[in-house]
Amino acid sequence: MTRRRRRLANLVTLARDLEVALNGKLDRILDRKLAHDLAVELRWAIERSRVIDDLRLFEVYERVRELESAVESHCLGKAGFGPLSAGARSIRVDLDTIARTTVPSGPAEKLVALAVAALPLPHQARFSEEFRAELADLPRGRRWGHALGLVCRSPGLRRALVGEPAPRSARR
Repeated sequence: MTRRRRRLANLVTLARDLEVALNGKLDRILDRKLAHDLAVELRWAIERSRVIDDLRLFEVYERVRELESAVESHCLGKAGFGPLSAGARSIRVDLDTIARTTVPSGPAEKLVALAVAALPLPHQARFSEEFRAELADLPRGRRWGHALGLVCRSPGLRRALVGEPAPRSARR
């Protein structure tokens, strides 16, 4: 298991623990404190994991920060935790999905990063997610060739995204 997969598995475990804590009765202050501590630990784990390069994980991270804030405000009050429990469930499901669809890093992943780096900055996150999803759908033996093709076609994609005309040799 790669380091990235271990980190994602740890995040999924923390999210599952948070979901279980928020599904409880939370009538005791210690239970509320546990839920808050788990939300803080999940946020810290995502920050320390260094896997936020995935756009989906960054969106989950933002939701974890919002959930942490909401749990903190409810920690000493008597308000219900029902909506927070639903938020924790969606975070756990999304983290589980990310962990299952993450492509192991290797030469093909490095080529995809190179292809994405050639694109204009506003489009990099979108195409990074699309290219990685394409790699995840391919059998392991075809990933290298597909990634090489992405690198070869990235200058043309960059021109199309920026709106530059094609070079004379590419015109008909």
